Amino acid sequence: MQLANVPETFRGYVLDGFQREAIFHLLQGASVFVAAPTGSGKTLIADYVVEMTRPSQKGVIYTAPIKALSNQKFKQFKATFGEENVGLITGDVVRNENAPIVLMTTEIFRNILFDHSRPLDDIAYVIFDEIHYIADEARGFVWEESLIFLPEQVRFLGLSATIANGHELSNWMATLRSEPVKVVEYTQRPVPLSHAYYAPEVGVTDLAGLNDHYSRAFARPSSDGTWRVTFPLPDHVELVDTLGEQYLPLLFFVFSRRGCEAHANELANNHNYLSAEEADFVREAIQRHLWGRELQSLGSVAQLTEILERGIAYHHAGLLPACKELVEELFERRLIKVLYATETFAVGVNFPVRTVCFDSYTKYDGRGFRQLTVGEYFQMAGRAGRRGIDKQGFVYTMVDLNFYHPGELKERTEDKIEPLWSQFDLTYNSVLNLTARYETPGQIQDVLERNLLVYQNQARYQRLQDEIVELSREALSLKEARCPHHRQDSCIEAVKKARRQVDKLHKELANMRGIGKKGRRQQILRQLHQLGEKTQPPSIHRCGKRERESCLYRERQIRRKERRLREIKKDMRLILTPERLYEAFAAKQRFLERLGYIEAGELTGRGRIAAGLYVQELLVTELLFDGTFHELSEDAINALAVSIDYEPRKDEAVQAWRLVDLSHAQAVAMELSLMEKQLLKEERVRFHNSLHELAYRWSKGCTFVELMAGAGAMAEGDIVSAFRRGIDLLRQVRRVSTEDEQLRAKLSRCMKKMDRDVVEIRL
Repeated sequence: MQLANVPETFRGYVLDGFQREAIFHLLQGASVFVAAPTGSGKTLIADYVVEMTRPSQKGVIYTAPIKALSNQKFKQFKATFGEENVGLITGDVVRNENAPIVLMTTEIFRNILFDHSRPLDDIAYVIFDEIHYIADEARGFVWEESLIFLPEQVRFLGLSATIANGHELSNWMATLRSEPVKVVEYTQRPVPLSHAYYAPEVGVTDLAGLNDHYSRAFARPSSDGTWRVTFPLPDHVELVDTLGEQYLPLLFFVFSRRGCEAHANELANNHNYLSAEEADFVREAIQRHLWGRELQSLGSVAQLTEILERGIAYHHAGLLPACKELVEELFERRLIKVLYATETFAVGVNFPVRTVCFDSYTKYDGRGFRQLTVGEYFQMAGRAGRRGIDKQGFVYTMVDLNFYHPGELKERTEDKIEPLWSQFDLTYNSVLNLTARYETPGQIQDVLERNLLVYQNQARYQRLQDEIVELSREALSLKEARCPHHRQDSCIEAVKKARRQVDKLHKELANMRGIGKKGRRQQILRQLHQLGEKTQPPSIHRCGKRERESCLYRERQIRRKERRLREIKKDMRLILTPERLYEAFAAKQRFLERLGYIEAGELTGRGRIAAGLYVQELLVTELLFDGTFHELSEDAINALAVSIDYEPRKDEAVQAWRLVDLSHAQAVAMELSLMEKQLLKEERVRFHNSLHELAYRWSKGCTFVELMAGAGAMAEGDIVSAFRRGIDLLRQVRRVSTEDEQLRAKLSRCMKKMDRDVVEIRL
């Protein structure tokens, strides 16, 4: 490939071959899908796209899977291109939305494609960062719909971590586009990784050493003469001390929020990694991030800021946004030497370290504990190794041998990363927008067939069909090679089997006692009569040992292939074919017709409102049309908005209605949920009021410290996130209420009451 016209450097960085290859395709007007390891420099390609489009007066939309990443890129681009040239749209935050460079979450971009709230005629490229989220169970459909409905004149750049089926993904993308879609896959890490394990008594070791230590422990009885073995619990402080300061900075992944905080505090008890000058800078940053906010009086904030002065921190979703930003800045400035974090820290944000440690190789996924997938492991482990600083990155996994089973851990290599599978989902919003956009069922079916799920299922269906053909051919060949006496009375094996059955029946007959057995006795006698001829056939074919073994082996092979054929046919019946997908669409369409959202193939007033909502569209529409938003006070509306679509943690209970009564909205949600279960056999409506009193009090004007005094065990960050989701919902309701200026003004006041102090995003 000739790369003569592609620059060798960009922004002071020497470009790698894969970066130059991607830029070459971009310059040729192609859309490009890049799959490369975490930390290899994919985002530099995205930055080049932004620079490349500037002279053409065309714009770029940069999408990210999470708001934090959108916010981070917004700050970076503002510093590079100037505040007037960069915008941000994340639902709860809108800044300069018509700028030539706009950062947004992928959900927002998908919504723009549906509701046309922003023209895209001036857009040259859309960048999909972390596009491997297409396999996310809850949100993957957003990436699929964004690619399916992307306007023809707009090109895209997709950036992904290493995946196993990159070419399959790009081939599917190519079916959606008229321009070439080029795939650039790169597997080499700029800084290679070293992987090891840690357990007490054995220390840092490889997998073979771990298994050997485990086996030797069971080779000798314990002091009480039993073979029961108890291992010491692994200690994260011991691991950090074993590695020493030459392995810092260190990122320690812990799969629980409480674990992150507890570990950080334990390490801070007798460790201090900062000089006096560095500690002064940390204190200055604390004042800058928390200035003007009464946060420092909160116990959780005081706990964090105290250990920050020792170069130690923790980071998880339960932290206040201001605290997360503080930790991220200090970490970026190398003033945090050991950071304990949950896996969300590994998404998108580029904070490389020398060493990554794992508290465990398992995590709780909401259903139970399971091992990390290879992809999850490398998404986090890939943070190890700083380009241009480290010759090697180090990764250590702590192992509790009390729960370890030899063989369950495998050597992790990136060539074993799992393939991505579509998680396409038909939401009510999608059904309404497809109904509004297309006139005939055939057109809708054509669009549904373009998604990745159908593409992968068709390939899978074909593979299974091919396997059926091959298995059937093999089974037929085996059957044709059977001995001519197979299953005939002359077969010695058939005779032996008949004689064994006769012996068994005679034994049962001899042991038969008492009355009431006449029917069974007659049945046995009939069976003995039928078997009599088979035990004494006129002639018997007595085969040799080798012939008999060959015959038995052949029959086992036939049974195995027939069993596999039955399994395949069962699997094929479960595959979602295009026809079944359209049946699911039609079922949801009938459900929406019954609710009055669709009539004679057209959207009603209800349907048009719901088509412009992207959070609990049915519940919100019902509450809009029954006057709930008009009747409730502004503070009650804020309590309602926070309750809609709120997903409680497992220890959050439903609250009584004391300060404000939203029982009507709760009843509407329950009625919709019941209809869903009865007619669609699924549940999408979500309403939970565990935060409604906190939202009501915040809307009334109480301080955050006062609010937290009555918040129980709720994490500050979770409360702020819920409030921001409520603001996002109210913004959507305001946008669809185009003909009701009174309600729009009321909703603006509601949002203003919520969007203040610690809840406000400061960019």
